[in-house]
Amino acid sequence: MKVAIIGVGAVGAATAMAIALRGCARELVLVDRNRARAKAVATDMHYGVPLSPLVSITDGDYDDLEGARVVIIAAGVNEKAGGTTDRSDPAGRLRLLAPNVEIFEDIVPRG
Repeated sequence: MKVAIIGVGAVGAATAMAIALRGCARELVLVDRNRARAKAVATDMHYGVPLSPLVSITDGDYDDLEGARVVIIAAGVNEKAGGTTDRSDPAGRLRLLAPNVEIFEDIVPRG
């Protein structure tokens, strides 16, 4: 089964590693707005692949999503970058909603 992850920051990279180590996919494609980051994460993960079931890990672009049975979107603005680290703020993480909607509006039509 082919699985793709869009966004390979902390959450996306951890998700990719969990999928690889659990053998949930035979092919894993990593997509990020920064292609060099996706390539770096894929390269780093190759060092751990010998410890996991057989899985092919590659960096890619939206065209490489074709044939993926599962696409995980892990892209978005995190708490620190979004300025929502104040735990006493009643809006809290809701402040991340508008910027993350913009990110999803960019990603979903392309996938």
